[in-house]
Amino acid sequence: MANLFGNIGDIGQLKDSLLLRLNRIYCTLAVGAALAISFELFLETGSADSLEIQRSRCFILFLVIFLLAGAFVCGLYIARQAKIFARKSEELLFEAKQRTTEIAALYDTSQDISGRHRLSSLLETIVGRAKTLLDASGCALFLFDKANKDFEIAVEIGVGIPVGSHIPLDEGLAGQVAKNMAPLIVNDYRRSPFRSKALQQYPISAAVCVPMIRDGELIGVLGVNECGNTKRKFADAEARLLSLFAHNAASAVFNARLMDALQNSKERFRIAAECASDIVYDWDLPTDSVKYFGAVTERAREKHSFLPETRKEYWDIVHPEDRDRVRRALEEHLKDGTPFSVEYRILDENGSHIIISDRATAIRNSRGVPVKLIGAVSNITERKQAEQMKSDFVSFVTHQLRTPLSGVKWMLELAADSTNSPEDLESFIRDARLSTDRLIGLVNDLLDLSRLERGKLQINPEDIEMDALTRGVIEEMHPLLSEKEQSLSCQVAAHFPVVSADAQLLRQVILNFTSNAMKYTPRGGEMKIRMHYDDAFVYWEIEDTGIGIPKSDQTMLFEKFYRAGNAIAVETEGTGLGLYLIRLIVERLGGSIGCESREGVGSTFKFSLPLHGNGGSNEQHPGSVN
Repeated sequence: MANLFGNIGDIGQLKDSLLLRLNRIYCTLAVGAALAISFELFLETGSADSLEIQRSRCFILFLVIFLLAGAFVCGLYIARQAKIFARKSEELLFEAKQRTTEIAALYDTSQDISGRHRLSSLLETIVGRAKTLLDASGCALFLFDKANKDFEIAVEIGVGIPVGSHIPLDEGLAGQVAKNMAPLIVNDYRRSPFRSKALQQYPISAAVCVPMIRDGELIGVLGVNECGNTKRKFADAEARLLSLFAHNAASAVFNARLMDALQNSKERFRIAAECASDIVYDWDLPTDSVKYFGAVTERAREKHSFLPETRKEYWDIVHPEDRDRVRRALEEHLKDGTPFSVEYRILDENGSHIIISDRATAIRNSRGVPVKLIGAVSNITERKQAEQMKSDFVSFVTHQLRTPLSGVKWMLELAADSTNSPEDLESFIRDARLSTDRLIGLVNDLLDLSRLERGKLQINPEDIEMDALTRGVIEEMHPLLSEKEQSLSCQVAAHFPVVSADAQLLRQVILNFTSNAMKYTPRGGEMKIRMHYDDAFVYWEIEDTGIGIPKSDQTMLFEKFYRAGNAIAVETEGTGLGLYLIRLIVERLGGSIGCESREGVGSTFKFSLPLHGNGGSNEQHPGSVN
């Protein structure tokens, strides 16, 4: 466009210069003719004609005729040049109007593509607009694929080239354009040496291809073509116009690719966050605001759980003993990029705490200043409890096995040294036997516990008269009851039905409940066993007048290795496995277990079983005694 207006300016200057010179010549001739005529008139009014005057008049007349003829010829030349200049100006003006129309169309087209942000929609718009801009039969856009070092046909209209196919970088018109980074016009495509093998079968007659470049980087090649037997020839002006359009299109494609990549990244982040079992957070540091993602977050919101929205709120829920440690780790990460992965406690609405694992990475701006903190928080309370339980189990087994084994060894050593006293020898052997029994009982409990937890314990259901089984256990415990001067009564509902259960396991439940009541009931205390039933379940319970259980301990009674604080004070020997083992057995038999207690007054332990058995199901019934 600048060249066009430059040409118009040059022609204007040339016209003005030439016409000015012609006007000066014309005016000089006209003035000379006028002066000659004036002189002739002066001579005519003078004295009589003489030969010299006659000659002077002839010369002046000839001069007048010459000047008038020159002025006439000069006037004709001026008119002719003016006509030529007018025609050229008209042609240039027409071309200027056409260029202005093209530029307007280019502007509208560029505005259209700049408003497109989705890559697929943008590419279709670019191809359609380029085809319209050059009023051609077809158009194709070849995107440069950096990974494969080739071109992908992204969009095509006109001749049916398959979209998505790839063309080598060194092949075809697109390859030639990429090589030279310059427009290429081929007005006889069928004979072109640059014709692509993949496109030979398509009826392309002429084409103009231009590079799409942004900041020196090749984005792709835009090609406009004619098809069939058309005689159209593409011109340099059309190549320049298409190049201008391709330049704007390249920037739009680059930005759309970035937007698509960002959107895809966000979508992957969203899917990962929703699938993760963690709370994922995005902490904007300048504004001190936090956004949360993921299914765990949604469940927390449904439960109206508190999620801190600022850093101050966050520090308020970190356990006071852990705050300084977490602050230091975060400050070090923000300062020098030290990995931030910390385990610490946070407080919940009830004042208790959970243990979390917090991993995060700072996102920094171009100056290296942290602007975001992207991280994930996992609730590792159960894992920590399991680790603690494992540690407790190792400690427990070590202690519980070492004590009786040490006792056995010590008694045997004493027995070996006490050959002169049969009574001492018998006492040592009896004590060693008791320690061995304790050891065997502990090992058996651990084996039963392991089989129950893995669901591998064999269940042999049979019809059992639970009242008779209970009375048998009471009879077995009678010597111990007499020794502690305790009383144990049994109340059984009339017509008590038989139950389908494993006799050995059910006996173990009743024996453990009974011996547990005796253990924590003081000398002379009273215990009562009650048995009743309804249409679906039988119920068994034992009430004692023992030390009772603190309310804070009651929820943990049936957990592995747990012993109430006051129970440890009364009975130092104990594994904390008995009640947990009973719970697993009862649940394995399809029943449920529970306890009611008042500290210093006594406790009532109870369980229920389905009347007809369930073959070892773990489901609890609606009438649970918990």
